[in-house]
Amino acid sequence: MRLKALSSGMALFAVLTSVAAAQPASQWLQRLQVAQDTQGYQGAFVYERKGAFSTHQIWRRVNADKAIVERFLQLNGPAHEVVRVDGQVICMSGVIANALSSADVWPVQAFNLKELEASYEVRELGQSRVAGRDTVVLLFAPRDQHRYPVELHIDETTAIPLKTLLLNEQGQLLERFQFVQFQADSDNNLLVSKSPAMTPSADCQTVSTVAVMPDAELDVDWSVSWVPPGFSLINSHYRPSEDSETNVLTQVYSDGLAHFSIFYERIDSLIAEGGRRLLGPTSVVSRKVTVDQQQVMVTVVGEIPLGTAERIAVSMQAGQEPSDD
Repeated sequence: MRLKALSSGMALFAVLTSVAAAQPASQWLQRLQVAQDTQGYQGAFVYERKGAFSTHQIWRRVNADKAIVERFLQLNGPAHEVVRVDGQVICMSGVIANALSSADVWPVQAFNLKELEASYEVRELGQSRVAGRDTVVLLFAPRDQHRYPVELHIDETTAIPLKTLLLNEQGQLLERFQFVQFQADSDNNLLVSKSPAMTPSADCQTVSTVAVMPDAELDVDWSVSWVPPGFSLINSHYRPSEDSETNVLTQVYSDGLAHFSIFYERIDSLIAEGGRRLLGPTSVVSRKVTVDQQQVMVTVVGEIPLGTAERIAVSMQAGQEPSDD
């Protein structure tokens, strides 16, 4: 009798906790949108890619003027440091400052309810625990073949994603982002905004906001004639080339979860050829294009299927507007 009562009590507790946590997937998407604009926190996370791990610390605050300030610090290997405001990098450690542009640093997630639901079927898979906190698991199953499935483990209290898994078409893990320690502004009266950890170190070099002008020879309205439905241009800028005296045009596209970049660089060598390769979850496709007797190398890089990256590269023309067809 006691065993039966105990079993019934445990079953009732499980039902009550699951009912308390249960919300339609659309409500979780709405909470994600609000949290990305209002929630401050600090924590440590692990990033796994192709079997290699790196550990990082993050501090995030939302100022009174709604500006979002984030500081990242890599804890293993070189002490990479990045500080950004509203997604724009304002300083980074010298070891990476010369190799990366602001668009190449940790991607900015921009959850948009309508766009995400148009590109993904959102399913609730259940509950889990991450960094000692209760989470709800959402699967973003793509509605087409142009993006990968994404699994988000969302903190029940703050609606901040504490674990993100990028999967391939067979459900195999391509990339993992997972908090191992997390504390929100609302926890224990923590005030991230007053934390001295938000102050950049002396090694964090200011990133110039002065735009690099395009080369006169490449002063063409470059665009692509096709991008996957749901992706939109979120950033476009020039930066100096690492291999020549020319400048590189970078265009960054996102659907809120997935990202890819397009690079245009004038080349002098007629023997330079393009190529295609898959680096873990990242597709890299290069193609040489001739426009008005100019040789330009166009490269697509992103966490999208290789066939999609190839289709984008093949569609590239000068002076055309992107199409979602």
